[in-house]
Amino acid sequence: MSRVHVSIMRRALTVAATAIIAAGIAACGAPDYTYVKNSGEKTYFRVPATWRQVDQAGLDYMTREDNPDSVSAQVRKRMTWSVAYDAHAEPTAAHLFSLTTTDEPIAYAKVVHLTEDQANLVSFDALRNLFLPVSDSARASAFEAGTLLPGFELLVDEVLTPSDGVRGVRVVYNYELPNGVLHTFDQTTYVNNDASVYYMLVIRCSARCYKARAGEIEGVATSFTVRSKP
Repeated sequence: MSRVHVSIMRRALTVAATAIIAAGIAACGAPDYTYVKNSGEKTYFRVPATWRQVDQAGLDYMTREDNPDSVSAQVRKRMTWSVAYDAHAEPTAAHLFSLTTTDEPIAYAKVVHLTEDQANLVSFDALRNLFLPVSDSARASAFEAGTLLPGFELLVDEVLTPSDGVRGVRVVYNYELPNGVLHTFDQTTYVNNDASVYYMLVIRCSARCYKARAGEIEGVATSFTVRSKP
C-alpha cells in the first residue's frame, strides 16, 4: 500500500472515530433530571432538568418569620435548610406562596431541626398542617380566624414508614384561591424517631396543571428520600 493510500486511510479512520464520538455524545444528551441533595441532612429528591432553582435570597425573604437581623432569626437559619425548583421560565418563590395562579409546578423542600418543646408537639396531624391547614381541627381554627380558603378537597392522605429511622405522611389536597382558580398541593413530610427533625417537600400548581403533569409531579414527589439515623 502506498503512502498516499495510508494517509487517506488514516484520515478516513480519524473522521469515522470523530463521528462515532460525536454520535455518542449526542445520544447521551443533556441529563433528564437535576438531583437535589443535602448530604448532611441525608435528604434527596430529583426534579426534571428543565426546572430551575429559585433564587435563595428571594426564597429566604418569602419564608422569613422575624427580623433577619434578630438573634432568633439567626438561630432559625442555623436550624433550617430549604431549596425550591420552579418549572416556570421565570422561577420565583412567589409561585409557591402567592394567592395568584401558579400555572406550572414548583417544588419546595425544607428541613428543620426542632427544639425539645416543638418536638413534643409533633403528631401526624401536625405534619399534615405544616404548609396549609389540612386536618379538621386546623381548618376549623383557620375558619374561626377568618383565614381559611374555600374549596378544600382532600385527595390523598397516607401514612408513610419508609424505614426504621423515619415516619411521616403524604397529603394531596385542593384549595380555591381568591381568583377562583383551584390549586393542588402535594405535600410529603417525614420526622425522625425522636421528632427532633422534620423533612418536608411541597409541590404546588393549579389543579389543571397538576392533572396535566401528574406523571412528572408524581416522579418528583416519590423521589423524596430521607435517610435519618433512628
